[in-house]
Amino acid sequence: MQPLPRRGELLDYDVIHDLAEVTADSGPSFLRGVLELFAADALACLERMRRHVHHGDAASLAREAHRLKGSSGTVGAILLAAECREIERSARAGVCTGMEPRIEQARDVLDATRVGLVAFFRGTIASAA
Repeated sequence: MQPLPRRGELLDYDVIHDLAEVTADSGPSFLRGVLELFAADALACLERMRRHVHHGDAASLAREAHRLKGSSGTVGAILLAAECREIERSARAGVCTGMEPRIEQARDVLDATRVGLVAFFRGTIASAA
């Protein structure tokens, strides 16, 4: 089990820098596009998670949370990954009732992640473009 990030740790900038290096030949707009697609997919995933909670489908909720946890970690969105890990853990234990606030919290973290990514690109990659 991985430890949860400290509350102030929204993004893993080392991961984002690594992604920027790997995609450097494609230009800075490529990685921005990938991260925009991630954010849109994450939002859709959270909406599906809400529906699974509404229908009491803990197994599907766990699968969605697991998927979003993985993609979040891949792009360096470590706090969102941690939120999804907790949702997944509860859903795997069969808990669906009362998960709406956790999903809403994950949505708030996604919003903060988007802001953090915009600031990252403004301060680093965008200045190199």
